[in-house]
Amino acid sequence: MAAHSFTSPSSSSPVTALQGQLRRPASRRRFDLALQAWAAQDPDLDGIDGSEGFYAVLATREYAHHDAVLFALLRRAGVLGSEGVTAAEIVVSAMLPAVPGITGRVIRASRAAVGSFGARRGVPGGGVSASENNADIQASVIGHLWEQVRCYPLRRRHHVAANLVRETQRAALRALGVDYAQAAADVASIDAEGFRGPLTQPEAEMDASEEFLELLSWAVEQNYLDEQAITLLVTRYFGDPMGRDGVATDRQVGELLGVSQPTVTRRRNRAMEQLAVAAREFPGCGLPWAA
Repeated sequence: MAAHSFTSPSSSSPVTALQGQLRRPASRRRFDLALQAWAAQDPDLDGIDGSEGFYAVLATREYAHHDAVLFALLRRAGVLGSEGVTAAEIVVSAMLPAVPGITGRVIRASRAAVGSFGARRGVPGGGVSASENNADIQASVIGHLWEQVRCYPLRRRHHVAANLVRETQRAALRALGVDYAQAAADVASIDAEGFRGPLTQPEAEMDASEEFLELLSWAVEQNYLDEQAITLLVTRYFGDPMGRDGVATDRQVGELLGVSQPTVTRRRNRAMEQLAVAAREFPGCGLPWAA
């Protein structure tokens, strides 16, 4: 399946259309046979006897198990030939519930970027035009997700689903000519904690990480943060390195920005002080950051 080139009926969204394709009996039989064969060879897939077993794992709260299973499939997804395609299709089928959220964030960030800064000279795209509807962007996001699954960096064994979401979103923004760092503060949290719900069901309410990044977005818009604070916080929450809590450590941020760890710690404390001031004015929200 070339997920990046599929077409959907006008009566359904691209996600719904692709989910229908992947749930067809022929596709499910192919997935079941592949998973059974791989489970016999790979300890990380032990006990997964087919599609139902795979989705059952992702419906649990055993997140380390999620990582192990998804990573085992991503290793195969990078292989040329039918095995790689099948593995990629299985992973994409699990990630599809996250696509509408990515699409919404891409559209909001793109429109905000164009509204604030105008179209970028010399950059194709330059944001979402009026002629581009949600379905067009959603189809593009699915294509980027497919590419990220097929080319997943195997050094990244942890926070696998969150990594796929983040890199898909980055790729979609780049394709629209939007600088990711510029738009980062306008999107919802996609760290490991904030992402876990969409694999099985929509989140009922915003979690603490998402609230924090809503505040960050608002603080940027209202000019509560200086450029140094914005750079540091965006690097910490949206950079490639991840610490155990799903964000970059001060040491990792320092390496990226070319400054010492104590300097990062000092700047981070100052940035959080600025954010706390913003939180006291943040409309309708009694967030802990203001305490």
